[in-house]
Amino acid sequence: MKSFRTEAASSGWPVRRGVRIESVEPYSLAGELCQLTPFEPADTERVFDYCQDPEIQRWTPLPVPYRIQDAAVFTTVTTQKGWGGDITEHERIWAIRIQGEDGKPYLAGSVGLKPNPPGKSVELGYLVAAACRGRGLATDAVNPAVAHALGDLGMRRVLWQAVVGNWPSRRLAVRCGFTVEGTVRSQLVMRGQAFDGWVATIIADDLSKQEGYFKADGGVRLWD
Repeated sequence: MKSFRTEAASSGWPVRRGVRIESVEPYSLAGELCQLTPFEPADTERVFDYCQDPEIQRWTPLPVPYRIQDAAVFTTVTTQKGWGGDITEHERIWAIRIQGEDGKPYLAGSVGLKPNPPGKSVELGYLVAAACRGRGLATDAVNPAVAHALGDLGMRRVLWQAVVGNWPSRRLAVRCGFTVEGTVRSQLVMRGQAFDGWVATIIADDLSKQEGYFKADGGVRLWD
């Protein structure tokens, strides 16, 4: 498989380290177990279904109740805006897809990077549908997304935040190389209520010490 940098250059996609861009042709990243691909309108019903999970609603700022209209806005508006410009101004969200029992791609969740001012910093977000947990999918999706941010996108830092008590998310962040910086009071607001939050970060120097997704040329593998 080619690195992201090699593929981007050969395809003409406007992705360059440290250069402001007006738009980006949607692209995919790859893990060992999953593909990270752009969302499509056809994903709306599946997003609606897995966002009914009480645990997802407990730990994320989704509207509750979560309606089919909310899912439609997510798949047709929110996720599409991310390809409209530079990562320092636009959130970029990928669908986590695995091979379903019928051999076709199956939507298992999402992973995203959103601007975290000041520039050169992004915040990581992710979720995995309840039926797909326990397979290592979240780790497999987070690793290439983080490597892509710190490598090809030229970010200096990736931030992770979670409401205090969300231990599964915290354990995953640590497993992916994040350093927990501490607890910040009233850090996160969900549905009008403030919660204390855990904060963790990872920088390029952290990834360069690890084997796996982070390549010498700063790229991550694309899904062929």
